[in-house]
Amino acid sequence: MSQRSMSKCLQAGQSVKKQSLPLLTSIRSLLHAPRLYLLAGMLLSTMLAMPTAQAASCKLPKSYYKNVSCTATRGHFLALTDFGTPVALIDSKGKRIVDLSRYQKVDTDKMSEGLLPVLRRGRVGYVNMQGREVVPAIYDMFKDNQGWARPVSEGRIIVKRNGDYGVISTSNQTIVPFSSVISDIDNYRGGVARVRRNQSTSWLDKNGKTTSDPNANNNSSGNDALSASGSSPTSPMSPNQLNSSRATPFTTLNPHQQDGLWGFVDDQNVTMITYSFDEVRPFSEGLAGVRVDKNWGFLNLGGELVIPFRFDNSGVTNASDKGESAFVFKNSKAWVGSLKDGSKICIDKEGTNVSCD
Repeated sequence: MSQRSMSKCLQAGQSVKKQSLPLLTSIRSLLHAPRLYLLAGMLLSTMLAMPTAQAASCKLPKSYYKNVSCTATRGHFLALTDFGTPVALIDSKGKRIVDLSRYQKVDTDKMSEGLLPVLRRGRVGYVNMQGREVVPAIYDMFKDNQGWARPVSEGRIIVKRNGDYGVISTSNQTIVPFSSVISDIDNYRGGVARVRRNQSTSWLDKNGKTTSDPNANNNSSGNDALSASGSSPTSPMSPNQLNSSRATPFTTLNPHQQDGLWGFVDDQNVTMITYSFDEVRPFSEGLAGVRVDKNWGFLNLGGELVIPFRFDNSGVTNASDKGESAFVFKNSKAWVGSLKDGSKICIDKEGTNVSCD
């Protein structure tokens, strides 16, 4: 290259560099702008809030969607925009089964009994797996540690309207009228739900009728049963109430297999947690170990994944040969793996590593 040509190249490079400086300065100033930090924080929080129930074990399908994440229900995946808003629910073949583009949020970790909580214009509703909004988006968002919506529990949904608690069916029929007196309602378990009214506690069956405390001793006196139901000791319980109390005893859920997959049924053999798992353990201390592919996690009695699928099955492969129970809670601890030196790895009910001793 001649000296003249080289000089021209250097001058061109200097020109490009000078023109780039304002752009670089602009980018640097933007990176320090508070608004951009706020936007980055919002995007990060959205990404962290994406469903992760099966992230450790499920295989994402091939599809035309750019962002796809796993859900708590096997065979269902959530397609998202770059900003974390829902696009569609897709199946294992990447085919869209539910259009979710008109919703602000969905909570796939709360998908239960074929219904998915959705948020539209700040209101909560539920869509089925055919994409129909069977419960219209007219209910308040929850603002507690259970998230902004409750899952379906035994065909019933705890909702709020105008700040008041109530219970509806999956067809949007009111089961428990909305009342400002009610301060909280637990999800249904074993056919009953605990209701708190100011300082008192009572129990309701699936028809919204008062029943006895399912945890009370069966040999307790009639006055104790009346007290647990929220009735006055001086007011005798009717025969219908007594029959209702006996017909809704507290129950745990039992493992059951169907079509090669495992789920859980109640004492009447009614399916309470769908058949979605390759292997399960019986409920112990309110939690049950469940396996999908090679990884284990834990469900509560409401069918919610409370400890994600992150424990490799190979870590406890020889447990049964040694007569030991892995993925079963005892004294608030569960064995979930082993180190190379043979020492055990245990967790507490929060999923935190603790000593096995």
